[in-house]
Amino acid sequence: MERIKGKSFFRKSWAICLFLSLAVIGVWPTLLRLFERWQKFDEAYSHGFLVMLISLYLCFGTWKRVRPESGVYWPWLFLLVVATLIYLAGQFLLVEAFQQVALIPIFFSGLLVFWGWRQALPFLIPMGLLAFTLPFWDYLSLPLQLITVAANQFMLSWLDIEFVVEGVFVYFPGVGAFEIAHGCSGLRYLLVGITLSLLYGELNLRKWSSRIQLVLLGVIFSLLANWIRVFIIIYVGYESNMTSSLIKEHDFFGWWVFAATLVPLFFLARWLELREACLIVKDLETNLVAPGCKVSGLRQLVVSVPVLVLVAATYFSGPSAVGKWNSGKSSKSIPALVDSSRWMPLFTQELSGWSPDIKGADRYVEASYVRKDELRADGVSEEVVFIGLYTYDYQRPGAEAVQYHNRFYDASVQLPDRTFEVDSGSSIELSGLTLKYRQSSEHIHVAYGYYIEGRWERFDLQAKLAQLPGVFNRRSDASILVIGLQCATCDAQRTLGTIASEIRPSAQDYLDGFYLAN
Repeated sequence: MERIKGKSFFRKSWAICLFLSLAVIGVWPTLLRLFERWQKFDEAYSHGFLVMLISLYLCFGTWKRVRPESGVYWPWLFLLVVATLIYLAGQFLLVEAFQQVALIPIFFSGLLVFWGWRQALPFLIPMGLLAFTLPFWDYLSLPLQLITVAANQFMLSWLDIEFVVEGVFVYFPGVGAFEIAHGCSGLRYLLVGITLSLLYGELNLRKWSSRIQLVLLGVIFSLLANWIRVFIIIYVGYESNMTSSLIKEHDFFGWWVFAATLVPLFFLARWLELREACLIVKDLETNLVAPGCKVSGLRQLVVSVPVLVLVAATYFSGPSAVGKWNSGKSSKSIPALVDSSRWMPLFTQELSGWSPDIKGADRYVEASYVRKDELRADGVSEEVVFIGLYTYDYQRPGAEAVQYHNRFYDASVQLPDRTFEVDSGSSIELSGLTLKYRQSSEHIHVAYGYYIEGRWERFDLQAKLAQLPGVFNRRSDASILVIGLQCATCDAQRTLGTIASEIRPSAQDYLDGFYLAN
């Protein structure tokens, strides 16, 4: 009897099992990089492994309940081909966001081809949960940061506190400044909140309208949790003159606030569930297969051709497809960007303990200088300059110009004091930032910009989006230029502009010559 059941299962499911196996092999390099991202527990995607296990469990339970019959539903083959082409475009153009976007459509369109819409639909939410573990949501970080700033500006306006808001910075005169940074955007709470709402809806709600309402409530409560968290941290920091331990423990505190907002969310979810209890729900999961849908095994095998192409392209398209990526800085260095007749190097790569922390660069240069014409008779200069250039041959996880672990300062040592624009010549502006040491009155002035595939950008979101136009040119490189200045009495904005007008063109000439030649 068991043997008969086994033969029946094999006869009904061999084609879809073959397809899924080939699809996993085809996208395996992307999955490996995704797993690496999920292991970074201080980022927004650390829930990835747990969600994957839940998704597999739900898919298995759905399969046992539906028991789909395999056939070939040719119209859905178009969707599979489109998803495969998007993935391959990301593969060859080195735009990983394309690969991430195409992952779930590849697998779900395979179910549609073999099982049809009515049989595949119950698997949509179990598989769709994984969408909220994919890093392409990073593009929402800056909009969420700005929304968080606006919300806190509104809440602070009700208090008798003097403050100034500029970009993602909140300044308190005489106290300090807070940066609503990437980690304060609330992206991690938003993704977890949506995931929990979808999961509750899948397990307990039948009507799509109720599920949508619950997801919207999850979005609202997740954003609210982050706004409250940031407001409390800012207010406590202001009242304690930036000395409260809560400022350093803000991540742990944030999860407690988020957990508190889940209480009313699940009360509302339970109310939606009880509202549906009185409805008579017809069982729509029986007799799902239309007569005459069974086809030969050869036709089912032909459907797997797109993923066979995917497998071949993945493992024979060159090192960009499966090459290893760096988690630290490469030893490959960049030539000096200054005129040695005008600049004198120092035996240090930092300014009073400050230097940017940039991860995964394929090549880089870090050096400190003084201008020879600024030297006093005693050999000392009031202006010391740091120059750093960090380049990525192509962007991938752990080696991106804009990533969570790239920091222009250590928040435990320095605080942002003000921001400004730096004119680097040729109508190109860099971002300017003055940093104040927590334990002293020293200041460091920083100018920085992103050079993405031949274009200069000031802000991280613009730099992230600038990768997409590169699809239509021959470049895939990304670089970060950082100029630091330490001086006691100089006009920092003007001085940085003068230095940047010399260094930025030199860096651009080097990058254009190197990457266009290769």
